[in-house]
Amino acid sequence: MYVRVRRLLTASLGTLLLFGPTPAAQAAPPDPATHEAAVGSPRGPSDTDLPFGVGPAQRGRSADAPGRQPSQPEPSAKLAGKPRNDVIKDVPAELTDASIAYNLIPYHDIPPALRALQGSDRISVEVIGQSVLGRDLHLVVATAPMSDAQWKNWQQLSDLRFSDPHAAQAKLAAGGYDNWRTPLFINNNIHGNEWEGTDASLQVLQELAFSTDPAVVDMLNKHVVAFVVTNNPDGRVAATRANANGFDMNRDFITASQPEVRAVRAQLVRYSPLTMLDIHGYVSCTLIEPTTGPHGDNYEYDLYIRHALRNALAMERAVLATGETRASCANPDGSRRNDIPFRDRTQGWDDWPPIFTPMYSMYHGTIGHTIEIPLNPRGNLTVAERHERTRINTAVAVASIKGNLGYATEHRSELLANQLEWFRRGVDGESTRPIDDPLAISLARGDNVKTHLQDFARAYVIPAGTDQRSATSAARLVQFMLDNDLQVHRAWRPVKLGGTHYEAGSYVVDMRQAKRGLASALLEVGRDVTNDFNAMYDISAWSHGHLWGATVQRVGTDGTLDDKGLRLVTEARATGAVAPGKQANYGLAVDSVAGIQAVNRLLGDGVRVSRTADGTFVVPGDVSVVRPIAEEYGVEFVRLTPPQVRDATPVSKTRLGVAANGGEIFALRQMGFDPVSVTHTAFNNGTLSFADFDAFFVSTTAFNPLSLDATRSAAFHQWLADGGTVVGRGASGKQFNDRAGLLDVTIAAGRSDANGIVSVVNDPASPITGNALPTAFVDAPQYFTRIGDGVRVDQRLAAEGFFRAGHWGGQDAAAGHAVVVSGVAKGANVTLFGTEPLFRAHPEGLYPQVAAALWR
Repeated sequence: MYVRVRRLLTASLGTLLLFGPTPAAQAAPPDPATHEAAVGSPRGPSDTDLPFGVGPAQRGRSADAPGRQPSQPEPSAKLAGKPRNDVIKDVPAELTDASIAYNLIPYHDIPPALRALQGSDRISVEVIGQSVLGRDLHLVVATAPMSDAQWKNWQQLSDLRFSDPHAAQAKLAAGGYDNWRTPLFINNNIHGNEWEGTDASLQVLQELAFSTDPAVVDMLNKHVVAFVVTNNPDGRVAATRANANGFDMNRDFITASQPEVRAVRAQLVRYSPLTMLDIHGYVSCTLIEPTTGPHGDNYEYDLYIRHALRNALAMERAVLATGETRASCANPDGSRRNDIPFRDRTQGWDDWPPIFTPMYSMYHGTIGHTIEIPLNPRGNLTVAERHERTRINTAVAVASIKGNLGYATEHRSELLANQLEWFRRGVDGESTRPIDDPLAISLARGDNVKTHLQDFARAYVIPAGTDQRSATSAARLVQFMLDNDLQVHRAWRPVKLGGTHYEAGSYVVDMRQAKRGLASALLEVGRDVTNDFNAMYDISAWSHGHLWGATVQRVGTDGTLDDKGLRLVTEARATGAVAPGKQANYGLAVDSVAGIQAVNRLLGDGVRVSRTADGTFVVPGDVSVVRPIAEEYGVEFVRLTPPQVRDATPVSKTRLGVAANGGEIFALRQMGFDPVSVTHTAFNNGTLSFADFDAFFVSTTAFNPLSLDATRSAAFHQWLADGGTVVGRGASGKQFNDRAGLLDVTIAAGRSDANGIVSVVNDPASPITGNALPTAFVDAPQYFTRIGDGVRVDQRLAAEGFFRAGHWGGQDAAAGHAVVVSGVAKGANVTLFGTEPLFRAHPEGLYPQVAAALWR
């Protein structure tokens, strides 16, 4: 095994650019058979340990209370940036690892490769978390050795960047940062079947670890370079883009629902790197960001683009210098180039949403880039061609990394000054500025030079008391902000902010902070960019402040803050409560993910639960039952009077079948349901029986009632008649409804690429949406244009100005139409959603609508 690893790591590094025109001299690494694997420091805590189980038995299971995910432990209270050197253990060989067929390193060969690198005092290797299936995630940090005293100084200067950017700027001008090592970051293999970044990083690390070239030594004295070896080991082994939960993790960074994403997020928070690469594939001509427009309006884009564009050009030169013509494309004059979307495309490859890894990193003052290596090795290829493509791709990734490191070394002080100015604008509350860089203006294609200028709010308040619709969701939101390195205060007494009085206990996000762009991205609703560009790469709207269930109020740009009544918080946790005294019954209002989980936990434990007409759950007055639930989930059990519970109807544990996408299945598990995937084939062959299910959630065509054989079709219709529950979502859910002959409604579709946040009007008497948020999320939106007899309109789009943020051409046609409907058909309780209440596990504040529909 070791021979194979050494051959992979010492594959030709060519004449690539960072370390000079000739290959660097190599010092032989120690023999791993005799080298002690690592310093015996214990594996430190990770914010990926708590929210998710690992191993096949817990695949995809969420935490008991994801609404109360614990804060990321401080990596090391005194020296957060100083890397550990963990003991890296071998894992069993998997001969079915998909990497092997591509002549790339399999996951089981990574640990010995990392131990070999640990033979250098320039290298530290940490285990920063685990994947869904329990595989370790490795962070390799390369820098010249430093003493604890040097690391202490490094940490102080690192923290000063965002705690006091004015002081940091003064220190930089006085030479105080001359010897400070700037952090850089490379992320690999977030899409499991885009492999080569891992192999390229191991090649570069081999050189960083053992080269005696003075240029390498000098570079390591100027930087702390962090590499995530593989962000998606489960996908790497299985050749899947998604992780084992079925998530495209490069769409998850603003939500951080996945353990692998939270592990990398913690490192971006830890280092706030100056540059960041995220290596992907595959496009026919190597692609190097920056992107087309529209550009995210919470970035300091004028600061970003001046270095992002020049770094991209440096990486392009490095890639072209490899001589791999298949990795580039031809200009009309016969010269070669790569694809830099800002320069070469007019639309369709934008950085608007912070769901992508590099875009998220930009909120930490980072010059972030996606790199798309060129040649797809998958598909029907000869072995020789497949291996040739991965060889070229690996060479391109090596060149990109080295080009980036070279640029960061040459422009180290300028990059740091750029980041400090980014943070200074935040603490001073300045508006964003237009792009003024002459090179960017001259090279921008189409409207790519245009930006939305942002006047940030003075603050946001997450009120306490009667002004807060969900204390549990509020604590969840605040903890999420803390985990993302944002500052949040809490009022220790009643305060007046922006002319409004708030109760003690209210949370306040002062926008005069270094990373205010991220706070705005989380809490603002966004904007309608429909008329900016005709095509967007992915979603155009997201909002924790408007979709996560908590009440969030904006304090205008000219508002004032009562600083004396506010204190910084380091942790937010909904503690839960139980009404005092002996009670016959307790009531629980479900207004959060944790509330849904609490109900499902009670049902799973066999507790007798019922529900009133207004949606309140009734639990018998046994304090020994409700108090542990209140404490664990952070929910409140209130006193109920006998008249309030008189007409409550029993609720039982829902045996749930699903024909849904991976994100929806994950969200249902997150809520405490135990979904089982169903298909008409599985019913027909006897693998599944309708008697085993109480409800179906349908959003795909995997379960077609018209494809059931005669016996199973009769069983299905009997199941409906016996009071089964059907919840359909989107076009496929409506199709299932029609095929089963259920609700009499007609649906219309918006553009398939439309998505956004909408204002809605809820029926206050609806058991599904009576207490719902006034906003919802749509993707490929569906709305109902005709409502038949016996069908309730639970939720409709507002009649005027309903589209709050996103991209939806032709949106006016949907105004005022229903988007959630329900009724009884053929004996079954049926609900149809035209909205996307579980989209990528993001709009948590919409989850209670789905739970209410399933519990009927």
